[in-house]
Amino acid sequence: MSELKKLTLHEHHLSQGAKFTPFAGWNMPVSYGSSLSEHLLVRNSVGLFDVSHMGEIEVAGAEAEDFLNFALTNDLKKCGIGQAQYSILCNEDGGTLDDLIVYRREQNKFLLCVNASNTSEDFKVLSNRASGFDCELKNLSSFWGQLALQGPQAEATLSKTINENLSQLSKMHFIEGSWMGFHSIIARTGYTGEDGFEIYCPVNEVGNWANALARLSVQWVGLAARDSLRLEAGFPLYGHELCPEISPVQAGLSWAIGWHKLRFCGRSALLNEKENQPIKRIFYYLANDRRIPREGCQILGPDDEVVGKVLSGGFSPLHQKPMGTGLIQNKGIQSSDDQGWHALLRNTKIPLVLGKPPLKRPVA
Repeated sequence: MSELKKLTLHEHHLSQGAKFTPFAGWNMPVSYGSSLSEHLLVRNSVGLFDVSHMGEIEVAGAEAEDFLNFALTNDLKKCGIGQAQYSILCNEDGGTLDDLIVYRREQNKFLLCVNASNTSEDFKVLSNRASGFDCELKNLSSFWGQLALQGPQAEATLSKTINENLSQLSKMHFIEGSWMGFHSIIARTGYTGEDGFEIYCPVNEVGNWANALARLSVQWVGLAARDSLRLEAGFPLYGHELCPEISPVQAGLSWAIGWHKLRFCGRSALLNEKENQPIKRIFYYLANDRRIPREGCQILGPDDEVVGKVLSGGFSPLHQKPMGTGLIQNKGIQSSDDQGWHALLRNTKIPLVLGKPPLKRPVA
C-alpha cells in the first residue's frame, strides 16, 4: 500500500486540532472538533476547506474546445471566457468516469478540476481521446493548491481579504489576478449548496491565503462536514452517486449533457437511456428514525420487495434526521413520494420519505 500524500498545510492543520482520515490517497483533515458545528458554520456564516488534493488538468490549443466537446458531455460553446461549467467524463457505455468543472481561461485554454482519486486515470483517458485534435494536455495537479471558502458570509469575507468588491462576480464565473503576491484564480463555485468561492493558487502560496483569512477569524472545516453539506444540498460524490455503473442520466444529471451535440463519448448509450427511461435512478430521502442507514443497506419498496440500495447515508442538521441517496430499480418506482419505503438496517425497517434533496425541502 502506497504512503498517503500530505497537504502542504498538513502541519498547520495538526496545530489547529485536525483529526485526519485517508481519502483518495491523501491524509485529509476530517474535522477540527465537532463536524456538526462545522456544518452549521458553513450554513450560517463562513468556513474554509483545504481541498488542495483535487486534480487540475490544462487543455490548450486551436482545437481545445472541439476536443473537450467530444470528450465531455456538456456543451462548451455555452461557456465563455471567465466562466465555469460542470461536465461529466463518460465511457462509451454512458457510465461515469468522473465529474468535473471546466474553467475557460482563454478562447482556446481551459483548466479542468477533477476528483483527486481519478486524476491520473482522467489524464490518461483524455490524452487518448485527444489523438487527432490540435491541443495539448498538461497535468498541473502538483502546481495548483486550492482552498474553498463557503457560506453566506463568503463574499464579504473574501472581498475584505483581497480589498476588492466581488458582488458582481456571478455564480460559475471566475476572475484571475495577483493576490498575496502571486497569480491566482478566484471562482464563484463550490460544493456545499451555499454561496462561496474556490481559490486556485500556486501550492506553496496556500499558506498565505490561509493566514490572510485567519486574520478575519475564518475557521477550518473538514471532510465530514463537506460530505454532509454536499449530501444535504443534493450534490453527487464520485464513487457513490457516480461511477462507471451509474450514468449521468440515472444520477439526474441530464441537464449537464449537450444533447444537441452530434458526437461525444457515450452519446448513443445516454440517448437510449433518455428516450427509453433508465433501468435505475437515484433518489434522495430523509429517514423517520434516529438510526442512519449507511452505504449498502437494502431499500425496500412499498410491497417490501428489495428494489435498491443506499449509496450515501448521513445526518441532516437542517432537518435533524438521517438523510441519504438510494439507487432504485425503475420497476420498483411508482412515484418519488409514495409511502411505505424503507431501508433495511440490521433486519430493522427504517421508514424513508423520498423526494428532493434535504436543503430543498421545507423544514418541519
